[in-house]
Amino acid sequence: MFQPDTFQQQVIDAQSGFHLVLASPGCGKTQILSERILRARAAGVAYRDMLCLTFTNRAARGMRDRIGQTIGQDEISELFIGNVHRFCAKYLFDNGFVAADSSIIDDEDVISIIARYTGEDELAVTQNVRRRREYSTIMQLSHLMYQIDQGHPRGLRVHPECLEGSDIEAMKVICRVQKMEFTAQTMLDIYRHADFYRDAVRNEGYDMGERQTILTTLRKFGLAFQYDEYKQQNHLLDFEDLLMKAYSELSKGSEANPHHPWIQVDEVQDLNPLQLSIIDLIGPRAGQAEPSGCALYLGDSQQAIFSFMGAKLSTLDVLRQRCQGHIHSLQVNHRSPKYLLDVFNTYAEEILRIDASLLPTTDYEPVTIGNELQIAPSTVIETEYLDAAQIVDRLSHDFPDQTTAVIVNANRDADLISQALLERHLPHFKVSGDDIFSSFEMKTLLSHLNVLAAETNFLAWTRLLRGLHVFESNTAARNFVRSLLNRAMLPSDFLLFDDSTYVRQFVKAYERQTVVIFDTETTGLDVFHDDILQIAAVKVRDGRVVEGSEFCVYLHTDREIPRMLGDIVNPIIEERKRHELLSPTEALRQFAAYAEGGVLLGHNADYDYHILDYNLRRYLPDYKLEEHHPTYFDSLKLARLLMPGLPGYKLKYLLQTLRLEGENSHLADADVNATCGLVEYCYRKAVEVIPAQQAFMAERRVATRVEILRRNYRKCYLAARGQLYTVGVVEALRSFYDGLIAEGLMNEVGKLPLILRYLERDMLADEGNRPMLTQLANHLIEMNTLKEADLCGSGAVTDRVFVSTIHKAKGLEFDNVIIFDAIDDRYPSYFSKGNPQAMAEDARKFYVAMTRAKRRVVVMQSTVRMDYRTRQPIERHLTPFMRPLLKYFSYLQLSDNV
Repeated sequence: MFQPDTFQQQVIDAQSGFHLVLASPGCGKTQILSERILRARAAGVAYRDMLCLTFTNRAARGMRDRIGQTIGQDEISELFIGNVHRFCAKYLFDNGFVAADSSIIDDEDVISIIARYTGEDELAVTQNVRRRREYSTIMQLSHLMYQIDQGHPRGLRVHPECLEGSDIEAMKVICRVQKMEFTAQTMLDIYRHADFYRDAVRNEGYDMGERQTILTTLRKFGLAFQYDEYKQQNHLLDFEDLLMKAYSELSKGSEANPHHPWIQVDEVQDLNPLQLSIIDLIGPRAGQAEPSGCALYLGDSQQAIFSFMGAKLSTLDVLRQRCQGHIHSLQVNHRSPKYLLDVFNTYAEEILRIDASLLPTTDYEPVTIGNELQIAPSTVIETEYLDAAQIVDRLSHDFPDQTTAVIVNANRDADLISQALLERHLPHFKVSGDDIFSSFEMKTLLSHLNVLAAETNFLAWTRLLRGLHVFESNTAARNFVRSLLNRAMLPSDFLLFDDSTYVRQFVKAYERQTVVIFDTETTGLDVFHDDILQIAAVKVRDGRVVEGSEFCVYLHTDREIPRMLGDIVNPIIEERKRHELLSPTEALRQFAAYAEGGVLLGHNADYDYHILDYNLRRYLPDYKLEEHHPTYFDSLKLARLLMPGLPGYKLKYLLQTLRLEGENSHLADADVNATCGLVEYCYRKAVEVIPAQQAFMAERRVATRVEILRRNYRKCYLAARGQLYTVGVVEALRSFYDGLIAEGLMNEVGKLPLILRYLERDMLADEGNRPMLTQLANHLIEMNTLKEADLCGSGAVTDRVFVSTIHKAKGLEFDNVIIFDAIDDRYPSYFSKGNPQAMAEDARKFYVAMTRAKRRVVVMQSTVRMDYRTRQPIERHLTPFMRPLLKYFSYLQLSDNV
């Protein structure tokens, strides 16, 4: 049972106004975040009015789990807990500000897209640090131009440094020669028409010495513009797009904007100014009285280490000013023994210049054995790798139940330490470098789940076709999928049909058969357990509604009927009072007889068909829906294929956008009538596109790729599709992986058993025996954003030894921490010297590394490096950050017997 201390209680009680909480590691802020939510709800704040923003997915899951243990997950479904990017994505998609079929790309996708225009090999770029940095600058330039175009304030521009001094000078020269004023608008004009200016530069009027610099700038501008154009054409968004587009829409001040009068934001020191401004636009208004208005920000200036992501330490200064009179400090450490806290506090005071009165205390003073704080010198770094493994071996032997982490500041060090641990047969979990979830193999596996959940997912199909070796480059795979979508086709058409497409099958049925357009109203969205309340239908033959074919029945149920559907009163409640309620068995029998011989079609028919199926299994078990209606059509899927790029595909939106007759009233009979008009519209569009489909399928190059796709994926896809309602995600993922391995289509993923264990025991633990469809609906976004560090601390990871970079270790804790090669020129970096801000951030990195420890800290260093030119040894020194701490540490003498 959590018992808050005095300082924690003050924060829990802070339920109005603006508050800043300064919390050092180990002060128990995670518990109070959950307690504050419970307190607010008890005070009458609705969950939909709350907003809980965290820095990592791991923190969000932890908070939701803690709250769920107290009040149940179902009750907090309206409460948003997640990071700012996730909130922005939800806001953009829910409100139709981006195309409904938009995909979110990662860094590797960015490289692949830009390489399409540079002509470089994307794999070679990915493996070259310098080229990766240049590609990142191109992406950042496209962001900067968007923000300038949208009029975002200067202070909110995410990466203004991507526009270098030489670029500014180049544009000024262009403006001088072209006799233009150098303004934001001319900058945008140069960006959008780089080709024109490139041709102009090659003509007279430009100094030969300036020409090459200008051409370099124009090349960068041209690539940035092409990258942005490609994203727009293919409905792609990168992570910064989510923030920038959300800010653009929110800053318009629409009354429809989301408003959360009660918010709490964790790790505010890691937010960039744009993120903070977004939070300000959706949270309580400063200076405006709101009965339940409260904004609470939690942060720690000592752990601000994400400047490379645009975070600014000045964010805390802004919040200090805003929260004057309501600044709290958690001053009791609940994790660290006094001997460790003395080290942390001395460092904070002497190196980080933190006011001693703000530092936490503890009364936890366990008995020590003398090896809790040690410095371990090695001769050269090559032996230091071996020594690190030696120390880990000793700690694992002496304290088998404790966790040990070797924390490094370079990915190469992590790799070499991992190698040294393997040589000693020490199992461990490495969190550094390329994340396993960013690997080619994991992207392929997750793409399989994504296309099962959303058949029109452009990016998932692209990754899948690449992973299945249908194409050997991402660019070729993207081009193929785009060619299909432009013709209202999907790769799944080649898996479901031998010589047809979904659209062609629909046209054939619409022209030759009786189509039964139907809809249901139900007690909920659970196809397995909810009851049908109303079934309505109409028959269409030869493109016309069959006269007198209208069908409508209302069904009795013992289940509770929801009073509200979102923000509107559920109309079915009153409607049922005016009609006879049939028993489910009788109503279903009547519909089965009515629909016999016809082809079922509905809007979002995947849902209606399957809830009908499971109601039939309960109330009319002798009738097998799949036998009588093995296929059905969905006007939602048809609309996505035939009208791509729309912000939404709900029936109401389509009726308005396409100016079709009918209304979406949430009554089945009215919705059926509205769907009829939509289906007729889809038919006309389908007829127009079929010739292009046939021509494309007839191409030899297409047939070759289709043959590979069918050979490598058809069996897996059809099996998984048939199991959406019967098996879980883990079983489906394991089956797909085993099939790829058996066919030699994928390299083994060593960490896959761990990942599957994590999904089963942690993420999906509350799902019980729910099938894949439900699990994907509830957790696919989480799966798509998983990182290796998210697995640390979970029940799935049985390793007791970890190797991690500082940034990936942040937020984690271990019994024992070994800080590798803590020498001057690393802490601080050689490249930081002369830059006070960089030096200060390096000092904070060292603090973050130390404070991961719960029991002991070992600081390692190499004492000599060899000059490879002179072959002479050069002395290396312990980091100056350790000077005020030396009084606490003893030296560890390493030997072969350690």
